[in-house]
Amino acid sequence: MLARSVSATLAGLAFAGLALLVLAGCRDGASGPPTASGATATAPVDTPDTAHRAPPPAAAMLDSGAVALPPEKRRALVQQDSLWQKALRVHYRAIVFDGHADTPTLMAEEGYDIGRRHTPAEAHLDLPRMKEGGLDAVFFSIYVPSYLGEGRRAGVRARRLIRVTKRQIETYSDRAALATTAEEVRHLARDGKRAVLLGLEGGHALAASRDTLRAYARRGVRYVTLTHIGTHSWADAAGDGPRHGGLSEKGEQLVRAMNDAGVLADLSHVSDSTFYDVLRVSRAPVILSHSSVRALTPNERNATDAMLRALAENGGLVMINFYDRYVQQAGGGPAALDDVLDHIDHAAQVAGVEHVGLGSDFDGVPRLPQGLGDATRLPWLAHGLLRRGYSKEEIYNLLGGNALRVLEEAEEAASGDSMARVR
Repeated sequence: MLARSVSATLAGLAFAGLALLVLAGCRDGASGPPTASGATATAPVDTPDTAHRAPPPAAAMLDSGAVALPPEKRRALVQQDSLWQKALRVHYRAIVFDGHADTPTLMAEEGYDIGRRHTPAEAHLDLPRMKEGGLDAVFFSIYVPSYLGEGRRAGVRARRLIRVTKRQIETYSDRAALATTAEEVRHLARDGKRAVLLGLEGGHALAASRDTLRAYARRGVRYVTLTHIGTHSWADAAGDGPRHGGLSEKGEQLVRAMNDAGVLADLSHVSDSTFYDVLRVSRAPVILSHSSVRALTPNERNATDAMLRALAENGGLVMINFYDRYVQQAGGGPAALDDVLDHIDHAAQVAGVEHVGLGSDFDGVPRLPQGLGDATRLPWLAHGLLRRGYSKEEIYNLLGGNALRVLEEAEEAASGDSMARVR
């Protein structure tokens, strides 16, 4: 626990930061919550009314603001484009939150050490590069392949990845810690530590059991990706044939149990029918932890505009995947940073800026877009968003504020008794 004097200092900094943002908003003539404003895009005519879901105060999305980029690189960027001075200030002031990284598989299968710096050719993410890139929080994927089925082997795999991940976090407890709530993420970010959260990728590992779900929640899991590439006994996957026409009755029970436990339902990988069934059943916001938009890159793993609008009505979040296959646009050549920005911009125009975040899929994909090869390149997103006309408040939301909001709303939607059982 921080000393009283440090807590007071942090509280003062947060209040001062909020005051500056309010004053800046007044100078700009801003009123009400911000909306997306891409440079070449007009205001969307079909953006859903999200006024009933006020964005969090700016101070709730900010950390200490220390720029960790090497000084020589920082100077070179500012000399190249003066906008970089603002971009670096905004990026490192934000709590940057990534919805999906597959690094635990490397830890378990290759002995990967997250405390040591690696090259982009080796892996995309480690603690030194998270710090340099200003990545404050990440959902580590507890990935369970579909071929392991719904029995004992799937459970063994999931528990092993959780165990290995926790062991490494404990080894580097001076630099990182496990988080299970939005407030814990904020506390760690302001303390200069990386926050690691756990997401179970593959609902088949639940063995269709609410007790198993609650057991994973007690181990720290805060989202479940309902399927991976295979349809299973209670949900249809995007990459497989339908068996239930979406969710089965058991699947509906499990989604409600996730709501009760404060565990987010992650709809990346599910079929379109499953997506809409979950939105019908869930009383909490849902997420797409690592998906992009189908209007720009037609792929079953990406969300249609209709899905994005429905997601916004739910209060949920699409976290844009960086995988080149999911962002590359027809006739545009190899995927690049601007393609990812296009996907962020399109999702923000359709769903509203409050419903878009980052879901890199670091360490889970074979190729990333040019200019976005590992966690150290994340500041380039802030720079690109500023160039497209987004305000700093909107960028705070996109980089991490929206993810914190959804995590918090899932906690609030959970029933008291169920939350007590998983704590």
